[in-house]
Amino acid sequence: MDKILVKLKKAVALRGKSSSNGPAIRDVRTDTITFSSYRWVLAAVLLVALYYVFWASDRYSTVSLLYVKSSETGAAMSPVQFFGGNQGEGRDGALLMVYTQSRDMLFTIEKAIRFNEHFSSGDADLFSRMPENPSAEERLKFFKKHLTVSMNPDSGIISIRTQAFTPEFSLKFIEAVIKASEAFINGIGHDIAKKEILFVEKEMDRAREKLNDSRMKLLQFQNANGILSAEAAGASLQELVSHMEADLVRLKTDEKLLAGYLNEGAAELVTARARVGVLEKQLVIEKAKLASTEGRSFNDVGAEYQALEMEMTFATDVYKTALVALERARVESYHKLKHLVVVQSPTLPDEALYPRKLYNLLTLFIGLSLAYGIVTMILATIREHRDV
Repeated sequence: MDKILVKLKKAVALRGKSSSNGPAIRDVRTDTITFSSYRWVLAAVLLVALYYVFWASDRYSTVSLLYVKSSETGAAMSPVQFFGGNQGEGRDGALLMVYTQSRDMLFTIEKAIRFNEHFSSGDADLFSRMPENPSAEERLKFFKKHLTVSMNPDSGIISIRTQAFTPEFSLKFIEAVIKASEAFINGIGHDIAKKEILFVEKEMDRAREKLNDSRMKLLQFQNANGILSAEAAGASLQELVSHMEADLVRLKTDEKLLAGYLNEGAAELVTARARVGVLEKQLVIEKAKLASTEGRSFNDVGAEYQALEMEMTFATDVYKTALVALERARVESYHKLKHLVVVQSPTLPDEALYPRKLYNLLTLFIGLSLAYGIVTMILATIREHRDV
């Protein structure tokens, strides 16, 4: 900046030599006024320096490093995940960053700690504390100013930095943020897992109800028809009829043999014919049972029984599948759970890092000096063209 002023002074002096006495005197006077105005830059810097030294409130900063870990990270990783990182955890980290800067986080912090009371305290200077009766937008803006969140895209590690007027509140502030972030991450995983398990449990309840209905229908059918198994009863009855038919054939053969050499009134022949008659009557009765059951054929009864039995078997298989699906959903839901890992725990700060007084003063001095130099050069150029 001193070099710029020297060049400007030389330019004004040369212009005074090459021009008439009137313009030269006017330029020198204008140049003197311009140099004297630079004292306003120094005055502004001095005023800000006095503010930092005697009035500005110190702000203590606390840092913590976090990492969002999924339960399925321990499984075998694909080559894409190995070389490119876990994209799911990166998305979870980005989601957490958005949440920490949201209004929901602000409301959570306001309930957990006395955020507004601390930052609106009269002990802080006017420019650092929260304004009186702030709106929700003003509170959120102030909250974001004192809570800085960033994430390393390569490692996925999230850095959280808080600022407060006391070391104790700075530590309390960041601990509340970590606790709320952990609840948020766990809540996402648990909500998804609960919804999936709840859906599978409902399907299992439906399968159980259908199985109970099928079992009850089959039991009522068995009680109504007096059979345990239609297939077994039919086979048993059919076997009985077959045996009776075989016995009837044998008895008729014996009857014919006796009739060949005995009289009609012989006792043996009469007994043989009586046996044949009784067996024929009983065979008719058993065949009637096989052909009809209360007006229905035994085949119809067996077909209905078989349909009910198949329905119960199918309901049993569905229920078994629902049980397996429930166990699988519980295992998969665990893999979808998220965990917030604290890589670096927050500690109580021992010195105030903000405001950065020397850095801010140097930045202000350089900025005002550059602005002053630019404005001075513009004004000098305008005057040169006006004199020409």
